[in-house]
Amino acid sequence: MTVKELLLDHLEVTFEKETWQPPLSMAMEGLNASQAAWKPSPARHSIWQIVRHVILWKRGVLDAWEVKVQDETRLERADWREVSGDDVAWQADARSLHEITEQIKRRAQALDEAALARPIATYTGYPDQPLAIRLMRMATHDIYHAGQIRYIRALQGV
Repeated sequence: MTVKELLLDHLEVTFEKETWQPPLSMAMEGLNASQAAWKPSPARHSIWQIVRHVILWKRGVLDAWEVKVQDETRLERADWREVSGDDVAWQADARSLHEITEQIKRRAQALDEAALARPIATYTGYPDQPLAIRLMRMATHDIYHAGQIRYIRALQGV
C-alpha cells in the first residue's frame, strides 16, 4: 500500500464510509437545526458548533496547501461561536462541510507520492509538515469529532 492509498482510505473512512466506527458525515445525518444547536450544558459545544469548527480548520489546511499560511491564534478567535438559525442554515453548514471535504479529497487524488511528501506550512511560527501528514491529522480530527457528535446525539436520544 502506498502513502497515497493509505491517505485516501483514511480520508474516506473518517468522513464518509462506515467501517467499525461511523464516519463524520454519518454522525451528522438526519439532524435538524434544533438538535444540531442543542448543548448538554452552557459551557459545552453543540453539534453545529463542532461542524463549523471542523470547516474552519479544514479551510486552514486548504489555505496552507495554497501557501496562504494561517495564524493559529486568529483561527482560534474565530472558532466556537454560538450558532442560531433554522434548518436551512443548518443544512447549508452541513453541505459546506461535505463540499470542503470533497474538495480536499479530489485534490489529494490528483497528487503523486512526491507531492504528498512535500512539506507545507502548518501555522505561522510552526514547522512545516509533509502534506500527507497534515491531511492524515485533519482526517483523524474528523473522526474525533464524529465520536463527540455521536455522544451528543445519545444525550438527546436521537
